[in-house]
Amino acid sequence: MPITGIGLALTLVGALAWALFDALRKRLAREVSPVYLGLLLSLIQAPLLALWAATREPFGLPAACLGPLAASAVLNGVAVVLFLDALRLAPMSLLIPLLSFTPVISTTLAWLFRGQAPGLAQYAGAALVMLGAGVLRLGSGPWGGLGSTLREPGVRRMLIVAFLWSCTSVLDQTAVNRGAGAWYASVVTTAVAVLMLLWTALRGQVRAFLQAARPLASRPLLAGLAVVIGAEALAVQIEAFRVAPVGFIEVVKRGTGMASAVLLGRFVFGEPLNGRKLAAVALLTLGVALVVGLR
Repeated sequence: MPITGIGLALTLVGALAWALFDALRKRLAREVSPVYLGLLLSLIQAPLLALWAATREPFGLPAACLGPLAASAVLNGVAVVLFLDALRLAPMSLLIPLLSFTPVISTTLAWLFRGQAPGLAQYAGAALVMLGAGVLRLGSGPWGGLGSTLREPGVRRMLIVAFLWSCTSVLDQTAVNRGAGAWYASVVTTAVAVLMLLWTALRGQVRAFLQAARPLASRPLLAGLAVVIGAEALAVQIEAFRVAPVGFIEVVKRGTGMASAVLLGRFVFGEPLNGRKLAAVALLTLGVALVVGLR
């Protein structure tokens, strides 16, 4: 699929929106439980996405896309909770680059289930991703070895998130290829919210969830920005799937996210910035580009 001007524009807008949404969620996760925050944002974003979809086309989804939609909703619900919890436990500039494993895992899944064997450039990219992640970890504090790094709760959670979002990316692309339209984003968001709400109810935490909404109500500007930008990020990403290659979207999204994590971590959250982190981001970005075949 050729990269058109509209494809490039949608990819860049979506990448910047995701990077800003990650920073806003990290800030809000200081005051609201990650599970409740993910649920609250999904509940508010769903009608906003539905309003956007209603301006595009009548409601409807092809039956062929319902299977990928359901699977994507379940995996997304789990990933959102783990993602927010990870950001609460470790620095943003350490965790976000771990999402660069997403294209690596996506390539592996395509190899295993679609017979798309990676080439030499992709193998080289995977090696650079691993090297970049290691350099970034060294730059975030004393190195205690691979075992020590993997025992850190935030790191473990983010690695699981990378795997889950690799799966959902494949599922969302499948749904789009099967005819999913503008309503896909709102329906999958609603499904995620319903699943998380049911999980909260089964644990007897509905009252705690309602109480958790108070800190967001006291910060309407911050919460409102998170809702709008998060909805925009998802809607733009779904639209980008129609006009740009998935590999290209992943390169721009992850590269922008990693660079933004370092910069926002420094200037918004006061996290340290040094040459080693910048070098790690460069390695990770180049590795992701090679893995998804942008060359």
